[in-house]
Amino acid sequence: MSRANVWFALLVAGAGVVASLGSVSCADEVHNEAVAALGPDAIPPGPTHRPGQPCLTCHGGSGPAKLQFSVGGTVYLNQGGGMPAPGASVQIEDIEGNLYVVQTNTAGNFFVELVDFAPKYPTQMQVTSADGSLTLQMLTHVGRDGSCADCHTAAVGPSSPGPVYLNATPRDGG
Repeated sequence: MSRANVWFALLVAGAGVVASLGSVSCADEVHNEAVAALGPDAIPPGPTHRPGQPCLTCHGGSGPAKLQFSVGGTVYLNQGGGMPAPGASVQIEDIEGNLYVVQTNTAGNFFVELVDFAPKYPTQMQVTSADGSLTLQMLTHVGRDGSCADCHTAAVGPSSPGPVYLNATPRDGG
């Protein structure tokens, strides 16, 4: 290989490294902005914090949380209300037929640690009330992201069905 060809190869390789570093920096900045957009935490970090927010923004492997989730979300009792649904069972079934069931906590939050269950997408979701009287099957599949609030935002709109709830009858007053 001639000296000119060696220099050209090094130049091309160096440009590739610089381009890669630039994209990593951009990806980190986008993630940092997503974390910052969550705003201040109303309570100290823990299992009941940030109900209704996209859990995997912080718990998806890019931080800042150390604990990594594969799936996480919040279930409310009634449509349009803010009362959590504690003790509800959330069933996750992946494309290979693997099932995982997790209970919601006092804030209505649920999460699955990646070390316990790493579903193969797409998945199907089902929620059953603590007393077993209500069961709702999600009518669509989850295609690639286990952060429920990425789609189930606080406001109903063209890109969101709204929060996850067990009962379509608003009874909890907010």
